[in-house]
Amino acid sequence: MALSPRTLKAITLPETEDRDICLITLTHRKWSEPIRLSTDATTFLYNHPDSGEPIYGTVSRGETYLYAPMQATMPNSADEQPPEARIIFSNVGRAVTPYLMMVDAEYPRVTIEVVNSFAPDVVDVSYPEMDLNSATWDASTAEVSIMNSIASNEPMPWLRFTPAAFPNLFN
Repeated sequence: MALSPRTLKAITLPETEDRDICLITLTHRKWSEPIRLSTDATTFLYNHPDSGEPIYGTVSRGETYLYAPMQATMPNSADEQPPEARIIFSNVGRAVTPYLMMVDAEYPRVTIEVVNSFAPDVVDVSYPEMDLNSATWDASTAEVSIMNSIASNEPMPWLRFTPAAFPNLFN
């Protein structure tokens, strides 16, 4: 996926106000709607109805991603293993932990997208529909491991090269 012109320009500048924002979408068949989280408090959204606390987040492509303090490590590209990302949510007891507790053997699907703070509607990098591989949490943090394990479960090659299936290989 090609980077946006604004992001390419920001990469080459020694100093810039642009910053990358990681948008995370978690979906599960048991949830009525997906959880959308952002690594950046880009804009003020509203005041919490009960506590009056200001709620910040990022609006991208018409969807609202709530700001949650977190540290995200993007998927690696090591040879002979599927890409794996790690996300550590800070003070997550009110945001993500109740959803993780509701999940049984089937973990949620996770989409990770990176956008520029000045152009949040343009996705620079996308890792769609990854599997939440494992999750651990305590009173102050939750750590999730995300892996694209779909491809790693596929047999390779999917078909045997036999004379009946591929006669031209054996002539």
